[in-house]
Amino acid sequence: MTRTILTQLTLLIAFIAGVFLAGDIREVFSSAANTIIVIAALVLTVASAVCEIVGTAQDLPRTFKGRKRDAKILKYMTRLLSTNEQCVISSNDLSWVKNEAEIALINKARDGSLHLLMPAPNSLSKTLTSQGAVAYYYGTDGNRFRSRFTLINPGRSDARVAIGYGTKDAHRIQIIQAKDNPALHLVEDLYDFIKRTQS
Repeated sequence: MTRTILTQLTLLIAFIAGVFLAGDIREVFSSAANTIIVIAALVLTVASAVCEIVGTAQDLPRTFKGRKRDAKILKYMTRLLSTNEQCVISSNDLSWVKNEAEIALINKARDGSLHLLMPAPNSLSKTLTSQGAVAYYYGTDGNRFRSRFTLINPGRSDARVAIGYGTKDAHRIQIIQAKDNPALHLVEDLYDFIKRTQS
């Protein structure tokens, strides 16, 4: 992120310096046409830099830490799940699901838009399947995926995946939606494989 900001600022400074070093500044702005061209180029350069910085910021993982870490994660995931989109959750036990998140999952189950990938059933997964969710249990409680993810709209052009992982002092959730990102394909392949082995 810092590198992107520095790159864009360098380009902007280079553009402005180029305008001022081009010669007599009064000549650069000597006519209305010249002034419009310079201002338009400056606006496009700034807009391009802003778009690049915002795009880079959106691709960064969300980081959750501190005393309210778990509450922030729950709020973030609840917002992610509170849509009408198809959703696949890979979790060892759904232990993070509480309060509003549970309500969001029950609503998704009732709409027929919730699939679960878990090592074994538990009370919450049984509740969700009784409400209409589809659960794929791939083993025993001792056989667990190391990866935890939420796949939105699998198999569609707007598919995306939220992958959660821990670091030394924080928990991160990265949203991947680029179709050329192999992580998205790996998650979709894993989901398809589990479905095929269960049918």
